[in-house]
Amino acid sequence: MLLAGCAPVPPGPIATATASFPPSSPALPASGGTGSLPTTAPPASSPEATPAALHAGCPATKVNDRASTGQRALYVATANWSGYVARASRAFSCIQGRWTQPTLTCPVSGNASVAIWIGFDGETGSSRTTLEQIGTNTDCLDGRARTFAWFEILPRDRFEQEFRLEVNSGDRIAASIALVGRSYHLVIQNLTTGGVDDTLQPSPNGRRLTAEWVVEAPTVDCPSDCQVASLAAFGTVSFSADRAILAGQTGPIGDARWSRVRLDLESRTGLVKARPGSLMKDGAGFAVVWHHR
Repeated sequence: MLLAGCAPVPPGPIATATASFPPSSPALPASGGTGSLPTTAPPASSPEATPAALHAGCPATKVNDRASTGQRALYVATANWSGYVARASRAFSCIQGRWTQPTLTCPVSGNASVAIWIGFDGETGSSRTTLEQIGTNTDCLDGRARTFAWFEILPRDRFEQEFRLEVNSGDRIAASIALVGRSYHLVIQNLTTGGVDDTLQPSPNGRRLTAEWVVEAPTVDCPSDCQVASLAAFGTVSFSADRAILAGQTGPIGDARWSRVRLDLESRTGLVKARPGSLMKDGAGFAVVWHHR
């Protein structure tokens, strides 16, 4: 593929008064990448039987299902991310989220891309040297789209590692990352088809002080000419069941135990390319709306 074979690099955030963000973005997968394909797990017998507050990859805990009006909220403009970050002073142990894979309007010629993912450690700061991600990607090339599921563990992986899970436009996707010892259990599930894939990956230096739910314009053409890809016209990506576990209790993005950061994807001249809406009443869902390539 035209955009394959690119190494992840820091994207270079747009400076704001609140923070600098984020340090890395997923690159597109290349054959012969450093990670190995995980073994495909058998399809779940009843994907929708999982309670909304818990994904199969996260352990059962006490659940706080109420958003707090007193939660500290920050705003950041970035060069390639749009969505929400939960920022805590203690380590998260699991993150989960759901979204519907959008139908893209691909340009007739040229390329464009969009990545949708959840992860840990993405924010600039003390945990910036690591990043654990799982999600889906759609790439457009001359009017044709290709969608796939992937994971990536930085700094170890040079490229995204592609799952075997089939993903198509309109499919409902659920994903989670759970700490297991000094490794991470990454699970992605197609709730529409019942298919599921997972992998256990070490990342001993991960600090998990941030948890992310993100729509991204990936960084491509690295390492020789790193640049943010054209953001594919995805319309709207709706997230739900966006929760994390901290100190043995599950809470939504809007939980008062941490602050949240809203990310707008903007060009360096201030052109808005993608923007998340407000959190839903339960604090666990939001929608990212596409504005411009």
